[in-house]
Amino acid sequence: MSENLYQIAKKYIEVIRKIEKTADPKKLTKLEELRVDLHWKLMDKLKEQGIKYKDRDHATRIALRIANGEL
Repeated sequence: MSENLYQIAKKYIEVIRKIEKTADPKKLTKLEELRVDLHWKLMDKLKEQGIKYKDRDHATRIALRIANGEL
């Protein structure tokens, strides 16, 4: 079963928040790898849903709004 846009956006935002709080370099590397993977899943899902974005920062703001239930 594939994940929906909300699930991917929520995971993406959770990982970004963990990255912001992490000081351990090894953990930070793993989280950053996960963020990149989720980023591409998010981009694919946004395109699939016909949601346009300007750049990575804009896509992240969209993901935040989706994860918060605003969109």
